[in-house]
Amino acid sequence: MLLSPNLNLIALLALLVTLTVTISLRIAFGSTTLYLPVPWYYPWALAVPQLILLLFVVSISKDERKPIRAVLHIPYSEGWIRRSIMTVLAIIVAIFLYSFAIYKIDVSYLMPPQVPKNILGENGFTLVNLFAIVVWVPFVEELFFRGFLLTSWIPKYGHVKSILLVSLVFMFVHSHPGLYFPVFMSSLLISYLFIKTKSLWPAFLSHAALNLLVVIVAASA
Repeated sequence: MLLSPNLNLIALLALLVTLTVTISLRIAFGSTTLYLPVPWYYPWALAVPQLILLLFVVSISKDERKPIRAVLHIPYSEGWIRRSIMTVLAIIVAIFLYSFAIYKIDVSYLMPPQVPKNILGENGFTLVNLFAIVVWVPFVEELFFRGFLLTSWIPKYGHVKSILLVSLVFMFVHSHPGLYFPVFMSSLLISYLFIKTKSLWPAFLSHAALNLLVVIVAASA
């Protein structure tokens, strides 16, 4: 069943409000770039506005006609873990090739931003921020972008156009130009994984694994 245009409009409005609040918090806390913490600012603070997206999805999930309920199950097909791993590897290769190409042509503003070594903060904030980056953010984003938007757009626009549209929206949510291509490619591959497995969990695991790798690389730099 196709969702009403009004509901799609509300979903995009919820995304816009979430993005606006996130940017406002970043500016208010003194951070001029996406991944630059200040002493009293940590990733968990920017994860809080995503409650708006979660509340939106929860508010419509009680209706059995809504497509979100159909993807909240463990994949029925075998090999979905292998698919998830292959998706992560493909994304890493794509990001590496992109970064290498940008380095060679020397266009610095298109280079993915360097994540600071202290991205997890200190003391008790470390586990909180790790949870925010590796669990909370991937789950809410996959629930909204794949579980809701992609699932509801496929009946109307088809698989290819829906994947492209969702990936474009997902790309523009990440405001740094150096993240546009990596995020777009990641979304394309994770969306394909989601469609093949017909479940949210492989997409979430792939997204979570990528975020965890970013944290590990940053911490070990």
